[in-house]
Amino acid sequence: MFRIISLLYGTLAYIRRFLYEKAFFKKKKLPVPVVSIGNLSVGGTGKTPLTIFLAKSLQKKGYTVAVLSRGYKRKSSGTVVVRNKEKILTRWEEAGDEPFLIALNGIPVVVSKSRYEAGKKAIKEINPDIFILDDGFQHYQLYRDLDILVFDATKPFWNDKLLPAGRLREPASFYRFADLIVVNRLDKSKNPEEITDFLKKTGKEFFISKEKMEKITNIREEKDLSFLKGKKVGIFSGLGNNTQFFETAIRLSKDLGFKIIEKKSFPDHYDYKKLSLTKKPDIYLTTEKDIIKINQDLIDKYRIYALKYSLELDEKFVNYLERKVFSEKIKNEKPELENV
Repeated sequence: MFRIISLLYGTLAYIRRFLYEKAFFKKKKLPVPVVSIGNLSVGGTGKTPLTIFLAKSLQKKGYTVAVLSRGYKRKSSGTVVVRNKEKILTRWEEAGDEPFLIALNGIPVVVSKSRYEAGKKAIKEINPDIFILDDGFQHYQLYRDLDILVFDATKPFWNDKLLPAGRLREPASFYRFADLIVVNRLDKSKNPEEITDFLKKTGKEFFISKEKMEKITNIREEKDLSFLKGKKVGIFSGLGNNTQFFETAIRLSKDLGFKIIEKKSFPDHYDYKKLSLTKKPDIYLTTEKDIIKINQDLIDKYRIYALKYSLELDEKFVNYLERKVFSEKIKNEKPELENV
């Protein structure tokens, strides 16, 4: 049954992509370059950490960056400026957890069901030099100057199946529509040579990220990872891929010498309104995406900390993107906003 549904799902994906690629459906274009970061799979592949890394790297180079996001499961409607150049303007509930986490990193963010409308709003209130389209690989309605495909090397998309039989949103062959590829967690892959061999055969530019974990935070303060040594720790998360976080915590427990005595898994984008934990562990460890949704009183009550997780890529990645996006050809393309 799943196989039949997956076949139908894949056929519809081909038709939808074809209609946009052949201009049967028109793409809207903003007068500022747009870089899309997305994936082929549901669940966590590292899109948000990559978005934060790229935005902050471009900010260091002097560019004004704005992130455009749908704001999945946000409790608001219309187009909302989550953060302008100076400050955060709303709560995580109105922004969505991932856009709010991006905003906490000092990055302007606008959310809307229509990323084009979000872009128009950002141009008026932020005046960016470049947009980053968060989770945009399947958002064909908006023209992109560069498409980045990101994937987790421990779950190669070419070995997966389409929904609902697998985790693919689109056929694996659609990687060909990406301009460049970023691979995360290559050092955790069972067959890294298989990954790099595949990437070389694609003919695409590709870059390998590195995970960085040095601190934990309870929002009020940060501590070194050494703080975990010798403690009894509970772990929980509500991600698209909870297993990935749990595996990371288990590796850290072996490296740092702490003991995991409790583990709880919540659905992706869980709001933590009814969080109930025991007080047996010395502390709880979760993710930044989760802790921003937890009331500070509960953070203090259960002694909850979040693992500060980030990605880093070689300087060549940002330099390559800068050359591709800010070429003279793109600089000279200054279309007017369409009337919609």
